Amino acid sequence: MKTELVAKLETNRDELLNLLANLSDEQLTTIPVIGEWTIKDAVGHVSYWEQVIHDHVRESIVEGRPHPMRDDENDNIVNPREAAKRKDWSWQRVRAEFENTRRALIERVESLSEEQLAFVVPNPWWGETGFYSVGAMIESDALGHCREHSEQIKRWRLGIGS
Repeated sequence: MKTELVAKLETNRDELLNLLANLSDEQLTTIPVIGEWTIKDAVGHVSYWEQVIHDHVRESIVEGRPHPMRDDENDNIVNPREAAKRKDWSWQRVRAEFENTRRALIERVESLSEEQLAFVVPNPWWGETGFYSVGAMIESDALGHCREHSEQIKRWRLGIGS
């Protein structure tokens, strides 16, 4: 499971970054691609949530469960707050944050045993009541989330003919 998960994380990262190749600074930073978000905003968004997921993985291993998301926050609060934090960042800084965050997640997975990846924990997300393994958490929450936004960027690119 670990080898496959690392390979998926690397491939998923590369697929996103390849989608961004040959785009102008204007296309990356000023044109809305996902609602009001630019590509820079979307990549910063993915980076932030992968940092949260990295914390969830660590908490699961160290404390036996990830910390549940705070009741006084939700996507409508967190997403705009985190986008505002990155608003004045350069594209290069946002890209570096994404690459460094993904590298840290890959290194975390590489440090885990197969038993730790199979360890079942409660889902920490708002309103979720199920359980999943640490490996499934990474698969669903990191890979799935990045894939969702990559697909949106891909559709945008198809629409502009590049």
